Amino acid sequence: MHEPPQLGPGDAPRPRARTVVLGQRQARGHPDKWRLPDLSLAGLWQGAATALTRELDDRRGFLFLPIGFAAGAALYFAAPQEPLPSAGFVPALAFAGLALLARARPFAFHLLALLAVIAAGFAVAALQVQLMAHPVLGTTLNAVEVRGYVEAAELRPRGSRITLAVTGMERAREVPTRVRVTLAGREPPAVGSHVTLRATLGPPPGPSYPGGFDFGRAIWLDGIGATGYALGRPQLRPASVAPPPGLALTTWLDGTRRAIAARIRAALPGEEGGVAVALVTGLRDAVPESIEESMRISGLSHVLSISGLHMALVASTVFFLARALLALMPDLALHRPIKAWAALPAMLSASFYLLLSGAEVPTQRAYLMTLLVLAGIVLGRPALTLRTLAVAALVLLALSPRAVLDPGAQMSFAATLGLIAAYERFGFLITLPSARAGRWLGMPARYVMALVLASLAAGLATAPYAAYHFQRLAPLSLLANLAAMPVVSFIVMPAGLAGSILMPFGWDDPAWRLMGWGLARMRDISDLVAALPGADRGVPAMPAASLVLVSLGLIVLCLARTRLVLVAPLLALAGIVTAATAPRPDLLVDAEARTVAVRGRDGALAFMGDRDTGVAGRFAVEQWLSADGQRGRFGARDLTAAAACDPLGCTLPLPDGRLVALSRDRDSLEDDCRLAAVLVTPFAPPLDCAATVVHRDARTAIGGVAGTLMPDGSLALASARPVQGTRPWEPKAPRPPPLTSEPGVGAFSSPGSKKPSWQVATPPPGASGLAEANAAPPLSSSETAPADDDAQ
Repeated sequence: MHEPPQLGPGDAPRPRARTVVLGQRQARGHPDKWRLPDLSLAGLWQGAATALTRELDDRRGFLFLPIGFAAGAALYFAAPQEPLPSAGFVPALAFAGLALLARARPFAFHLLALLAVIAAGFAVAALQVQLMAHPVLGTTLNAVEVRGYVEAAELRPRGSRITLAVTGMERAREVPTRVRVTLAGREPPAVGSHVTLRATLGPPPGPSYPGGFDFGRAIWLDGIGATGYALGRPQLRPASVAPPPGLALTTWLDGTRRAIAARIRAALPGEEGGVAVALVTGLRDAVPESIEESMRISGLSHVLSISGLHMALVASTVFFLARALLALMPDLALHRPIKAWAALPAMLSASFYLLLSGAEVPTQRAYLMTLLVLAGIVLGRPALTLRTLAVAALVLLALSPRAVLDPGAQMSFAATLGLIAAYERFGFLITLPSARAGRWLGMPARYVMALVLASLAAGLATAPYAAYHFQRLAPLSLLANLAAMPVVSFIVMPAGLAGSILMPFGWDDPAWRLMGWGLARMRDISDLVAALPGADRGVPAMPAASLVLVSLGLIVLCLARTRLVLVAPLLALAGIVTAATAPRPDLLVDAEARTVAVRGRDGALAFMGDRDTGVAGRFAVEQWLSADGQRGRFGARDLTAAAACDPLGCTLPLPDGRLVALSRDRDSLEDDCRLAAVLVTPFAPPLDCAATVVHRDARTAIGGVAGTLMPDGSLALASARPVQGTRPWEPKAPRPPPLTSEPGVGAFSSPGSKKPSWQVATPPPGASGLAEANAAPPLSSSETAPADDDAQ
């Protein structure tokens, strides 16, 4: 038997080569690198378990805690009925206790900890909603007197809009805490003043179609229980009750914003001045819609949303200025930690910028990340890591679980996750060489490489959320960002910061003019890219399941360091397939049964609507076209070309040839019931109507209705919001019975019904519904819709 050689006193041990079997051959090397995976079910399971164990050994389990917390909060908000207030706390405590008992078994411990965090997210979201519960107006009130303090005032493309902290209201069973009212004039009352006005108010609107964005829930979570428009001008009146807490701070911040905005507009009039005001103060009143749309199409709308880029530039500029000033004193520079000292004014500047900009959710995320990075500087530790992002997400979600629903929060965290993960894996591409000559020669190339990497990572990470929430993609955003971001980073934002610093000394005009020049160049780039063919790409609405699958794929791709990363493309592919195969509705009806869309045999939507539909109809049409991936058709003349109309109503054919009738007058109901397969009407139908009736009361109807043709020829109808919901943001006025397929029962009645659906009294003259009355003055479509530019 061969004996191993003996080592002498000065000999080092020789490494032994490891051999593994590769098919029938032996190869030297690392076994995990060269071994072919076992593709059997048992082998795949064993491989996944081994990879997961390695992930946990690398202490990456902490990164999944905010994901579990967000999943729990999302489960609460998606529940069809309101859960018990304590429903999440019991399982959270139970799973946490079991996790402590299972500390000796790593896999069981991490699984139970994840379940505990999911239950905690559910419980904290339920607790937040219970703590902020406030009334929702149950029905439309016409010409009602409202009194309240002005908490917010915004200029709109036509008129203005104010938010009132209500101190009194006529004829309301439960008075909302806050209402949002649109004014005809462009001069809203000052924030902090107490006003009295007459307005037509209604409950916040529900989704325009099943699965669509719930505008009413988003507004309710902002503390608003009713929306509407004012009849006449608001009158200043003395208040009989004390102002709400925090109104003094809100008034001071608004006054500061307005004063800064006035200085900027004085030095920089025109469209560039409006964009400069938005970047510095967060006020977007004067940003023209043409600029916003151009930046959305080109993929530059994230510049208008104050988030990571703006917060980082402000904090880093103040940090380096403070450090440079401290370095001018040799004793401090040599003997004191001036780097840590410089982080303090940077933190203070970031805090002030957060308050000044309005503290939107993306800004809060950027602020938390900035504080953690600066805290890392103070402690002498690198802080811009995935753990920093996880801590920021946990803090934000714990303080405000509703952020999980915010498109801006989703896109902000997704972009940051993509950027950090891309830097961890491909950061070597932008590392500067040590040689001085190579450093200076390679710096421009590496800056371009860093910009390309950042644009690709952020663009790909946020694309699923842009497609889900706004049904649009910006395929040329990489080109626009490569051209515009140097201007924004080196001219626009530094000039804006310099103007803010020089403003107290009166020397801010040159900085604003330089900022305006940079904004003009940025707009030139945006317009040029937006005009290119294929720049604006509309996509059909994605189901929530698709977004969940794609999000899981993104998370695995960015967080996994083992072979588990191979699961990411499978999850993304499953999400894409789910979105591509999702059925599209053949019939769409707005909340007041006055605007109807029917899918023709060519697959395109055709429309018919009441002549007096006004804002609600236009808004519904815009939402439906966007959800169908046909955003570009909005405003086209052929939208109603297929409808056959007369003074009493309109008809459109279903793909199978049967008619859908929209009644404009009670006199048409009898003929429509006899000739049409589906009747849409805001009036009470005849008792013996043979058609399937969609009847909505304009005073209490919330959300749209969608219908899908089934293989047997029947029409499956679904409401965007349950008619007897129990969620706190749903109106509690008397509602019709739930939807049912039985004749004469529920919101829809079947052919041959002997009873009309939704037995409600006809509205008296002047009370025909909030949307119809909104036609003068009209609200913009952004009255309740989420602004996609805010989410970038």
